[in-house]
Amino acid sequence: MAEPIRISLLAGRYLVFDIESVMHLRREHGLCGVLTGTMPQNPTQNLFLGLPQELRAEEVGMLVDRGAGYVVDDAVEHLRLLKEMSTAKGGKRREGYVKELKEKRRAAKKLFDEEKEMFRRMHEGKRKKKEKKKTEEGDDEGSLFGSAVEAPVVKESLPAITPSTSNAMLDGDDPLGTAVVDLPKASAFYRHLNTRGFFTTPGLRFGGDYSIYNGDPFRFHAWFLSNCYGWNEKIPMLDIVTSGRLGTAVKKSFLFGAEREEEEGEKEGEVRMFCVEWAGM
Repeated sequence: MAEPIRISLLAGRYLVFDIESVMHLRREHGLCGVLTGTMPQNPTQNLFLGLPQELRAEEVGMLVDRGAGYVVDDAVEHLRLLKEMSTAKGGKRREGYVKELKEKRRAAKKLFDEEKEMFRRMHEGKRKKKEKKKTEEGDDEGSLFGSAVEAPVVKESLPAITPSTSNAMLDGDDPLGTAVVDLPKASAFYRHLNTRGFFTTPGLRFGGDYSIYNGDPFRFHAWFLSNCYGWNEKIPMLDIVTSGRLGTAVKKSFLFGAEREEEEGEKEGEVRMFCVEWAGM
């Protein structure tokens, strides 16, 4: 995927709706994000979530700087595109959008038909075994259900689907970088970890800013519980003690660090990190 990834800004949240983009971010950029989607039939379920994927501001800022992504105010752009599609200018775009929806519906119907055929063959095989057994036992004569009745063939229409994205409406007319990303102070700290191959996820459940993994979280447990501070910020000793003990309790070391502020004669963007681990008393 060479093209920049479209990141939608909705209600102050950065969301990715395309599954191919989600896979690319994880494989090529080490970004896991957080899946936030639920099923309409079960909106309270919170164990297995799906699209869209939510990204943190520091992740988005890094992608934008790399040229690997761009942010669009999706609420504004979506309405603009819908209005344009009703005009003569947007007629071609509308045709393309409808065509893509029909293709997706045909693909979905093909999958449904294949699955139905598989179950039909499976049940037909079971039925033939039962009929053969009844014939051998001589119980088939006079049976109300002795002969199979073929069900009438019903022509099915294409299934209704809800596409996960409306990218087909864009038709190459997507404004790049229409939204401004406000980066938090942890931006350089996060980039320092990402460029060294570490994966990060929100660390709230462990009492920190990040949980840091040596590889993909699907394969590894987190190595560190991490917090970020300002370069000249005073860190209370109690914070170091409690975070260090908490990290040790969940079998992780406590990692903290900061980015050097830009000052005359000093290296800009330098990041320093320290690790605390309880070893004994």
